[in-house]
Amino acid sequence: MKAHYIVQIDKPEHNHVKVTLQLTRPKNQDKIKVFLPSWSPGSYLLREYARHIRWFGASQDNGEVLFHTQLSKGTWEIDWKKSDLKKQSDNFEVSYEIYGKELTVRTIHIDASHAYLHGPAYLMGVMNENLQDPTIEFRFPPSWSKLSTGLKDISENRNTFLYTAKNYDELIDAPVEIGCHETDGFEFQGIPHHIANYGELYPHRNNLKADFKKIVATVAQHFDNELPYDQYLFITHFVPKLFGGLEHLNSTALQFDGRKLANKKDYQNYLSLTAHEYFHLWNVKRIRPKELGPFDYLNENYTGLLWLAEGLTSFMDDLFVYRAELSTLEEYLEVVKGNLESYMNIPGRLYHSLEQSSFNAWIKLYRPDENSKNSTVSYYLKGRLVFTVLHSLLLEKGSSIDDLLRMLWQDYKNRPETGVTREDVYRMIKDLGGEEVLQKFSTMVETTQDIDFDSAFKKMGCELKWNENPNPYLGIDWEWSGDRAIAKGVTLDSPAHKAGVNASDEMIFLNGYRFLREDAEKLGTLVMVDQNYELIINRMGKIVRLEIMPEKSPKQLKEISIIDRGLAEKSFSFLKRPMPQQMA
Repeated sequence: MKAHYIVQIDKPEHNHVKVTLQLTRPKNQDKIKVFLPSWSPGSYLLREYARHIRWFGASQDNGEVLFHTQLSKGTWEIDWKKSDLKKQSDNFEVSYEIYGKELTVRTIHIDASHAYLHGPAYLMGVMNENLQDPTIEFRFPPSWSKLSTGLKDISENRNTFLYTAKNYDELIDAPVEIGCHETDGFEFQGIPHHIANYGELYPHRNNLKADFKKIVATVAQHFDNELPYDQYLFITHFVPKLFGGLEHLNSTALQFDGRKLANKKDYQNYLSLTAHEYFHLWNVKRIRPKELGPFDYLNENYTGLLWLAEGLTSFMDDLFVYRAELSTLEEYLEVVKGNLESYMNIPGRLYHSLEQSSFNAWIKLYRPDENSKNSTVSYYLKGRLVFTVLHSLLLEKGSSIDDLLRMLWQDYKNRPETGVTREDVYRMIKDLGGEEVLQKFSTMVETTQDIDFDSAFKKMGCELKWNENPNPYLGIDWEWSGDRAIAKGVTLDSPAHKAGVNASDEMIFLNGYRFLREDAEKLGTLVMVDQNYELIINRMGKIVRLEIMPEKSPKQLKEISIIDRGLAEKSFSFLKRPMPQQMA
């Protein structure tokens, strides 16, 4: 089915985009359904984009209105039999207008400065129809001089902005940045890599283009420099307090606080984000869980394999930065330390396995609340640590994660339409490390058993050093309302949890004295471990008296110490190996 989209932004300051979808009715069909997706691949939450539609209409090319009715939150049906037509035509169009004022990588944002258009949030598809080589035309104010996208440019001149894709899936998998943003780029292996930056940056001395090229080269060598694209686009929104990214077939959208680039640690975090999304070119956009394609854009697409899609990617991203020589081994291990500390401070790891975390992403990870850390664990966080341990186990057997990546890539090339299952991944791990390694790995994926991190790091030339912390501990995550101290969350089995403190409770008095923000911040100087204190709180306007006994703080990870530098450097570096026999 042929389709042509006209995307029109007349007054960006009003935050709306008008879309006209021109179609030809298939023969012998009196009804057609069109839909706007409810979610975006790579971001597992029903966002219900149709809620932003202001109006919807359908008509023939001669202007006669077609009868239509809304069937669900994102689906409309057009009915020729119910239409009062003087003359029927097979050419028709659907038009609608969408409001966009949310600047995330998963939504659209239009204002006087630019337009960021995220495909699933504004481009309708046709139900049960394959759109072949759809074309899309963008019309916008002449004061905007640039359009950046990964779509194939078929414009005949610079006065038009006309693009195409192979099908609907590829069409909506290409974000678009329009405005007067800064552009740059480089070539790697003769392939153009474009850079589009929107927003403001504080002065810094980093060479983003050179470092992006290092990231590209480093990631590509893990796949024998096979680049699965004709061009690639990095879009970054440099906006204060924003952070995130979303992968696409031949591009990525990133968001980062442009004020922080001068700080080395923050800059390395930005590079890690870039590496994460770029690596998704292979892992997710091509090597994908079987359940994630073809997509059902209106409903949840459940999979228990996001530990592969995101956990493996999260393990590799910081490692890529180190392997690109953009961080030192000590800096890399400091990041790993932070991840390990976060994981150990999440009681939910004892209740949700990696598989469960993945399957419940739609209602857990993307919809966190004050109790999330007590009931679940992120498959990003635990996944990256599990793959760290797997890497150690494989090294002991003479292979590594790098071999697994190449096996996954070869498997994809052998059957690009199929997708992988848990059993496929398990088979590869068994081929690389044997039954013992597979058993240890499957236990980390499928259960909530404790993980032996100490042994894994020792085998890679490192040692986890822990500190006993004698300071008093309540287990309350604080938030502030002026000087008032309010419990944002309460850690499971902590003194506050045992005392009956709830999230949203306001602390009023501690042993008769007014309790304010400064008291919470210097709690260690006010209370003693294993002593009872009277706590008076305000809970929904009612005064509640509790008894609380502070405990000694949980032990803290002091550092990941390098005890054998040669072994550590070898363990975390990329080692080019002959192709495993199972792949040949």
